[in-house]
Amino acid sequence: MTFDQIKNFLIELKTNKILLDEVSSVATADEIALIASHHGFEFTGKELKEISKSKIEGVNIKTQDTTPSYNFGEEGN
Repeated sequence: MTFDQIKNFLIELKTNKILLDEVSSVATADEIALIASHHGFEFTGKELKEISKSKIEGVNIKTQDTTPSYNFGEEGN
């Protein structure tokens, strides 16, 4: 079940500094899912985003807004 895979992955992040460092170096849920798959956890970035809206006991999920905060206007850059 995907929920269990994600929950176990998030719990693993609390104790595995190497995994946490890998995840901290990427910006998207898809990249996190790819890293997770290399460690035996199977879920998609979309599933991770859906779960992040839920409360999981023992886990705090932070989302990060990575949209650009600048505007080039009509002319572009």
